Amino acid sequence: MEILTTDSDSFESDMFMESTDYLYENIEQKTVWSMEILPHNINDVPFIPDFVNEVYITMIPGAACWETIETAKKIESVGKLAVPHIAARSFAGVTELEACLSGLQEVGIERALLIGGGNSVPAGEITCVMDMLKTGLFAKYGIKSFDFAGHPEGNPDDPKPEFHLLEKLRWTEERGIPARIVTQWCLDTDVANTWISRLREKGILNPIHLGIPGPSTLKTLMRFAKVCGVKASSTVLRKQGLNISKLLFVNKPDKIISALRGYDQLHLYPFGGIERSSAWLNEWQTKS
Repeated sequence: MEILTTDSDSFESDMFMESTDYLYENIEQKTVWSMEILPHNINDVPFIPDFVNEVYITMIPGAACWETIETAKKIESVGKLAVPHIAARSFAGVTELEACLSGLQEVGIERALLIGGGNSVPAGEITCVMDMLKTGLFAKYGIKSFDFAGHPEGNPDDPKPEFHLLEKLRWTEERGIPARIVTQWCLDTDVANTWISRLREKGILNPIHLGIPGPSTLKTLMRFAKVCGVKASSTVLRKQGLNISKLLFVNKPDKIISALRGYDQLHLYPFGGIERSSAWLNEWQTKS
């Protein structure tokens, strides 16, 4: 089913005007948040709320590592912690990976989110996160902690995403390396909750940070998914079509948050822009 597109951002908000104040009644404590940013949005960092300490830097397909390094430097300069994505399939080889890690070390980066990347064809001999881990280069360049991508709704680039996630978590556990799980944005709360429960039943105690789509239009969300090489959630959106409840999730993610269970932290993808997402996040945190 094709998504109905419109040039007006007010289309979705007009579809459902119900107050969301009741969504905050069951929140017992302040939620810890992190946020995603694209390198070209670095000048919008001042809009990010003070209570958001970790800022993740998206490495989109085709981007050079120097962009990530420069973005990390600017984020660290304003007192926040930069957490760069390091995409395995973006590197032509170990030499290129080492140069990237060396640049990040100069900025003071000690944690990174390791992903396969949106490239369908690897740029070189490094094809997956495990290939990067086995180089031993992260310890050499001072990266002491890892985040790994979680895909509650599946990953079209990986037919066995949960198996490979567990493989990476076991690898880090055997070596005493702290690791967290940061998920792709979640649209199906039942699937996300079931996914978390399944991991916990398997004995996975690592912190789980669930991805939340920031306020935006469906058109904006789809465009961002295309830019970042993300396919799973865009497929979910296409299937939803004009489902009013899903439109609300995209326009304001309050309801989706209220339906999620078992996570340790939330991670915001500011699809509608950092300024707009930060304004919503300030409001949400004040009410919670």
